[in-house]
Amino acid sequence: MLPRLQTTTELVFIPDAGLREGLRLDISTANQALANGEWKAATVLAGSVVEALLLWAVDQQSPAAITQAITGAQANGTLQRPPPPDRQRWDLEHFIPVAAALTLITPETATATSLARGFRNLIHPGRAQRLGQVCDRATALQALAAVYMVIRCLTPP
Repeated sequence: MLPRLQTTTELVFIPDAGLREGLRLDISTANQALANGEWKAATVLAGSVVEALLLWAVDQQSPAAITQAITGAQANGTLQRPPPPDRQRWDLEHFIPVAAALTLITPETATATSLARGFRNLIHPGRAQRLGQVCDRATALQALAAVYMVIRCLTPP
């Protein structure tokens, strides 16, 4: 008998058991959607996991460090508009450059998550139609790759 492979990453770096389990289930569901050819479900769910992971990671930082990261990201042009004061209202367009400025994610991970950010917006039919874009295997794979890249960055050595 072959050994059972772990299909979903354990997010041991997140101490909140409820959040950790919810994200683990979302990652598992996104992987199942990918396996079933449910491209939009995999793409959008993976994008939401990326956003949740980055929210959690940024929330672990001091207010002063976050303010400094926002200022730095605005200065280098990676953050186009200031984020709302309430981080619960931030979007990936805010989390990605701030997380990168805080060195929570690598530049390569910031690029991957930026690509997934655009795909996640394809949940809106009008936007998808306007842009002439659809979710497909490639968008699902890119979004899931972004999830695992963020997890790799956030997992302590």
